[in-house]
Amino acid sequence: MVEQMSPADAAGSGALSPVGFVGAGSMGAPMIERLLAADVPVHLYARRAEVRARFAGLGAVVEPSLAAVAAAAEVLIVCPFSAIQLAEIVGGPDGLLAHATPGSVVVQHATVPTAAIRQLAADAATRDVTVLDAPISGTSATILAGRLTVLIGGTAAAADRVEPLLAAYASTIVRTGEVGSATTVKLINNLTFAAHAQTAAAAVQLGEKLGIRSGDLLTAITACSADSAVFRHLQAIGGVEEFLAMAGPYLRKDVAAVEEVTAALGLDTGILGEVVQSGPLPLTASRL
Repeated sequence: MVEQMSPADAAGSGALSPVGFVGAGSMGAPMIERLLAADVPVHLYARRAEVRARFAGLGAVVEPSLAAVAAAAEVLIVCPFSAIQLAEIVGGPDGLLAHATPGSVVVQHATVPTAAIRQLAADAATRDVTVLDAPISGTSATILAGRLTVLIGGTAAAADRVEPLLAAYASTIVRTGEVGSATTVKLINNLTFAAHAQTAAAAVQLGEKLGIRSGDLLTAITACSADSAVFRHLQAIGGVEEFLAMAGPYLRKDVAAVEEVTAALGLDTGILGEVVQSGPLPLTASRL
C-alpha cells in the first residue's frame, strides 16, 4: 500500500538528530544547505577541498573520512549519482557500513537498479543497520525551495525516524512498501518521464516543420490539455537541446537501470520502452 505523509506533520518538536551526509553534488549540496538552515547538525565527508570549505563555512562539521561520518551520526544520508558510487561509499573496509553504529539508518537517495538496493539492505542487516531506499523526484531548485518529493521503501519504524530530517528539504514523502519498492516505483516513473520527453521533443519537431516556433508551441501547449511536467521543463529551460543537456545523463542512466531490472525478470519495458528507443532524443546507450 502506498501512503503519503506530510513532513510538516512528521517533524514534531525538539532538537533533530545529527546527520552524516555523503554526496554533496548537484542534488546533495542543496539538501545539506536545507538541513543546516533547519538547524540539523550535519557531519559531512567530501573529497573536493572547495566543497569542504564551503560547507564548513555554513556550519557543517567536515569529517576526514567515511568512517568518521559513520561514527558521528546514526542517520546516514547518501546521495551518489550511480550504483558504482553507492558501492564505494557504503561498501568495503573503509565504507559507511563497516563503521556504522548498530541501530543506524542509511537513507539512500540515488536511483539505481533495485538489486543493488536489496543487496545493500541485506549487507547492512548483518551489521544491525537498516537501509531505506529513498529516491527523489525534483531538481536542485526544488530542493532549495523545500518542495522535493521523496519515495521511501523500508520499515515503518525507520521511516518514522528519518522523516523529520527529510522534511528539511522534502514537502512530499510517499511510503511505497518494503525496501526496494521505492526504487522500482522511481524507475517506472523515470521511464515514463523519458517517454514523455520523447513525445514532447517529437511535438516540437513537428511544430517546427509546420512553421511554428518552438517557444510559441511550448507556451501554447503548457496552457492546453497536452500539458505535462516535461513541456513545462522544456519551456522553463529554453528548449529541447537545453533539456537534453541537463536531463540526458540522468535519463540514460535510469533507462538503463529499468532495462536491467526488467531483463533480469524476463520482462520487457513494453510500449514505454519502444517510445524511449524510437523517439528523437538519444536516451539509450544504443543511440549515443
